[in-house]
Amino acid sequence: MENLTLVLAPVDYCLVAAYFVFVISVGLIMKKRAGRSRRAYFLSGQNLPWWLLGTSMVATTFSIGTPLLVAGWSREAGIAKNWEWWVFIFGQMFTTLFFAKLWRRTNVFNDAEFINLRYSGKAAAFLRGFRAIYMGFIMNMLVMGTGLIASAKIGTIILGIGPDHPNYHLWRWGIAIVCGLTALSYSSLSGFAAIVITDFVGFVLAMTGSILIAVFVCKQPQVGGLSGLVEHIHAAMPERIDFLPSFGPAKAGIMSLWAVIAYAAVRWWAQIYGGAEPGGQSYVVQRLVSARSEKDALLGSLWFNVAHYAVRPLPWIITGLATVLIFPIEKFADHEKVYIATIDFLPIGLKGLVVASFFAAFLTTIDTRLNLGTSYFVNDFYKPFLANKKSERHYILISRIIVVAQMILSYGILLIAKDIRTLFFIYVGIGSGAGLVYILRFYWWRISAWSEIAAMSAALLCMIVFRWGIYGSEEAFTKNGVQYMFISLAVVTAVWLAATFITRPTDKEKLKSFYRLVRPAGVLWKPVSEELAAIENIRPTDNLKIAFIGWLFSNPMTFGFLFGTGKLLFGETTAGIFWLAVGLCCAVVTVWSVKKCKRSKKGGSFFGE
Repeated sequence: MENLTLVLAPVDYCLVAAYFVFVISVGLIMKKRAGRSRRAYFLSGQNLPWWLLGTSMVATTFSIGTPLLVAGWSREAGIAKNWEWWVFIFGQMFTTLFFAKLWRRTNVFNDAEFINLRYSGKAAAFLRGFRAIYMGFIMNMLVMGTGLIASAKIGTIILGIGPDHPNYHLWRWGIAIVCGLTALSYSSLSGFAAIVITDFVGFVLAMTGSILIAVFVCKQPQVGGLSGLVEHIHAAMPERIDFLPSFGPAKAGIMSLWAVIAYAAVRWWAQIYGGAEPGGQSYVVQRLVSARSEKDALLGSLWFNVAHYAVRPLPWIITGLATVLIFPIEKFADHEKVYIATIDFLPIGLKGLVVASFFAAFLTTIDTRLNLGTSYFVNDFYKPFLANKKSERHYILISRIIVVAQMILSYGILLIAKDIRTLFFIYVGIGSGAGLVYILRFYWWRISAWSEIAAMSAALLCMIVFRWGIYGSEEAFTKNGVQYMFISLAVVTAVWLAATFITRPTDKEKLKSFYRLVRPAGVLWKPVSEELAAIENIRPTDNLKIAFIGWLFSNPMTFGFLFGTGKLLFGETTAGIFWLAVGLCCAVVTVWSVKKCKRSKKGGSFFGE
């Protein structure tokens, strides 16, 4: 493979440095506010408006490695390859319509504390502590490691340091350390309030950078604009420009429609992936609980999904397709590096802006993961099990120490992985088959702590056995993704169902207290709901039929906007108008279902404090 380099002028370096100064300044300004209490440090006082929390979710998923991954897939296997992650929209919209308000009612710090609210006994205590370590360190390290790998790639290309350089690995580590220390500096000082502010600015900057890259790549003579791109791709590899794959056996690396159907039917509710967990987990829950009202939680989650799937991907997809014409795949095999090299097509000044946008994407992911991981450790392990009666100042101090520890440990990922896609499939594989438990724990009284323990353990063990035992390599593991999904689903479901019915159910008084607070609807709470309705007149306030209608229409709404905009950009006017019309019609029904949701009292203003 030929070397790829990126040349920056002094003004470009100044723009990158200016953004780093900005985020550190925000951290220093917001330090006093974060030090008030753990709720201020981890949830910003629970006063986020929908547009801010939703944008913060989008920015967090807008990792520095996400454009590289999506553009790389589009370059290597065409647009349809993105169904690897597009199918997760069904689970995310399900979380929006069925769970956003429920999470806001829990008033927990995170989904690990939810365990103490929902379950009882020693199993619940064990699960809470285990999940705090599992999510706060193991899963967080995978996500942060993705960002560190991408930052090192970008940095070495900017500096013109290739793998053949004698100090390549030293530079790779040095760049990752500098980027990590920047995120560490303001996230440890300022907590969640500064994170959502920098997330908002980072999202605007990252989207601007993605669009600029797509525009200038298409201006290259090998491409000839969008019309030239479509003409060249149609002539040489027409299947790569289709949003939907065709029936029949897939070519090497190209997704088949059968695989998409299988993923769409199962993956969204059976597998776990960051930000797309069915029922909500991790940073999604943190932002839903931080909302100033239930309505803000629901609207913020809806905006997140639309922006995540319909707004962000197209510039990356266009760039990925265009690079095939500029950097032939047979000569340039590292698709992630190719995307970074396209920055060199921009004029001086804009290069620096785009590079700054990459690091903005990096920081918006790392800062959230540092804050969330610390929340897990301090609130769900350290405080309940090691130091239960300390002052708020003490817990804030420990939180800042743990932020540093997490950052240090995440560098271990650089030792075991070099490509972003490696971590993507490991992350998905770890939670494969366990998704149904996280949906049902809100809507079925019989789900217990043992159900979750069994599901998590079986899913992790299954991934290890198949990835490093039966399949033996990353290529074989990813190639058999559909097969593995169904195998893990069968194994994990059998294990957690057996554990559910063999072990004792959650204590009746615990179930009652949870129902009083959250008021989940549905017949699966009948043994508890009938008793509380008769004695205390407590009834659910949500309408599952309306939520289902909203979910049913919100998915084609989002795909309608995505496909419609894409078709118009590619010159297919009739198809573009059709898909946009589908999106608009479905949007009307979706908005109606959201408006039917009961309003709740709002909290204070985020900017008023």
